[in-house]
Amino acid sequence: MYLPSFGLFLSLLLLLNFFPLLSESNPTEFPKDGIVITVEKGQTLSTISKTYLDDPRKWKELLKSNKIDNPNLILPGMKLWVPASLGKKPIAEIARTQGETEVLLASQKKTSWENPSLGLGLYLRDEARTKLESYLELILNNGSLLELAPNSHVVMEKVKTDSEPDSFLLRKGRLRAIISKEQSTPPKKMFILKTPAATAEVKGTEFITEVDEKENTSVGCLEGKVEVSAQKVTVELNAGYATFVEKGKPPTTPFLIPKAPEIKP
Repeated sequence: MYLPSFGLFLSLLLLLNFFPLLSESNPTEFPKDGIVITVEKGQTLSTISKTYLDDPRKWKELLKSNKIDNPNLILPGMKLWVPASLGKKPIAEIARTQGETEVLLASQKKTSWENPSLGLGLYLRDEARTKLESYLELILNNGSLLELAPNSHVVMEKVKTDSEPDSFLLRKGRLRAIISKEQSTPPKKMFILKTPAATAEVKGTEFITEVDEKENTSVGCLEGKVEVSAQKVTVELNAGYATFVEKGKPPTTPFLIPKAPEIKP
């Protein structure tokens, strides 16, 4: 019969002493205030703080909230609670819903779609979609509105940094954006909308973007200006103009948005 060596016994003893420490530092029950994340392979305290904290310099408060004394004890698979007081503010909040709408809260490691409640915050990598005859309205931190038409799907793609604003990915469907006007001179980019075929940069405007079944993109500017880029080509749309971007090709030359025909009595 095989008998374990003394060295193996010693290793097992050390492990038994180690894991209770992790258990005490990483409880399975967390307060409902804030979000719970799972540490991924390659993540460090620094990257976690930059990704999830409103002020990355408050990493010590994050450790304290999770009763962790040693940053080296943050390991892949471990769950961390990010209190609402420390966490980033939502990229967008649910302002209005109608019909069958759903959200996928990837920021909370959820894998199934669920019905949203008014005021629900959406964070990095969270998704929202509408189904037939449904509608969803999102409000951004700066007061801007995103209106998602039926059969549409949008992803919170990137959070705001010092040099770039929040960005969203419209995977399919139609989205109307009413962006708060920036008062600074020169105006700063306040919003970036990406599609599988193009990117729209906005400094305060109202526009409509549509992605068809072939992932081609149409962008129409209703007020202000919007820059649309694809394949290293950028066109500027003024109010009343639109462009079409076939996937894999540059935007077309801006053209006037056709006016609706007048209906005479």
